[in-house]
Amino acid sequence: MLKTSITNLMLRSLTLVSKFILLLYFARCLSPENLGVFGMVSVSIAISLYLLGFDFYTFNSREIIAHSEEGCALLIRDQLVFHGIVYIVVLPLLLLLFTFEFIAWKYIGWFYVLLILEHLSQESNRLLITLSRPTMANIVLFLRSGIWVYAVIATGYYYKETRTLQFIWFMWCLGGMMCIAMTAYALRNLSWKKTFSVSINWQWLRKGFMGSLPSLGSTMAMLGVQYADRFFIQNYHGEAMVGVYTFYANLANVVQTFVFTGVIAILYPKIIDAFQKKNFEEYRAIMRKMGIGVVGGAVLLSGIAALAIGPILKLVKKPIYGEYLPVFWILLGAISLLAICSLPHYGLYVRHKDRQIFISTIVAVFATLTLDFSLVPKYSVTGAAFSCLAGYLLMFLLKFGFLQRYRLDSDRVDESARVGIRA
Repeated sequence: MLKTSITNLMLRSLTLVSKFILLLYFARCLSPENLGVFGMVSVSIAISLYLLGFDFYTFNSREIIAHSEEGCALLIRDQLVFHGIVYIVVLPLLLLLFTFEFIAWKYIGWFYVLLILEHLSQESNRLLITLSRPTMANIVLFLRSGIWVYAVIATGYYYKETRTLQFIWFMWCLGGMMCIAMTAYALRNLSWKKTFSVSINWQWLRKGFMGSLPSLGSTMAMLGVQYADRFFIQNYHGEAMVGVYTFYANLANVVQTFVFTGVIAILYPKIIDAFQKKNFEEYRAIMRKMGIGVVGGAVLLSGIAALAIGPILKLVKKPIYGEYLPVFWILLGAISLLAICSLPHYGLYVRHKDRQIFISTIVAVFATLTLDFSLVPKYSVTGAAFSCLAGYLLMFLLKFGFLQRYRLDSDRVDESARVGIRA
């Protein structure tokens, strides 16, 4: 048990550190314009991932947890069928990114290959987490997001000609392919033979489609709060400013990444399981544990980031980043608030209050977009950071308010009165 925990911690740490190291590598060895291009491609992929995934995993995770491992192969197969249908519809629509010149046409091949590999890798990691295979999930995450980064940096150190976007994207593709291959190997013992003899459950897919719509709406709105600012900055101030904003946003996002990977990803399957089994005392105990981990982690990591930003800027040696240091402080507060917002979010999620999650997020995104329209043209990246902070604050207040209305009835009545709560 101890050996497994140490292994998981090492893999997770190496993966998380790789994101930070890659950012420093970009800032030091590439121009702000190149970092801006990378940022726009990465953000566009991040948004497109949810269009391809359709947030179907939020529906299927509940189903997989409720089934024995014997029935998981059929659920996974049907999910892949669902994604295949979505690919046919969504992939052509994404050409609009190039038509409106958010991304240059010369990067179209890289964009589509990276997008598909990243989506399959993301679903692989989520699936392993849902199946309570944390060690394998961390291995595939390291292949997807960690090992290729170290290879890029090592190669760039010895061969300066590899310090290009194309080489970095090639290595990213390689990491995605290794992740998918490892997941297929990890799931080889599931009952795959049944998938050839049992028909696709179209009724279940339709149910999943309808069930995922509220969650997808919430997620897309959430992505609007997170990423719309880059498109405004690119439109009004160009790729170099996108590069500056990407640098500080990714630095601040280390807080959210560590909190999610180190606390939320480990505990949220247990929260869902306890709630579905109506073991409400265990549910509350796990939620308290998550609360301590999330808030404590956000505070600790924000403090570390605040102390580290000075040495980081000296290491990067690009004056343009130092000119916009206030943006970092605003974004650090915003990202810390986002991490804490996960507490009322999962409280609503396990209660199937998808409508309330959607309302909270859509109100926040409208507020963020309104502020982006008003602030970014005049105040550039500083205005975008303020818009982001305001959006996260509003979303937290709304979700927290909704959660207070839907506290477990078990807080006030005995076990027999809980039959009205949906599993």
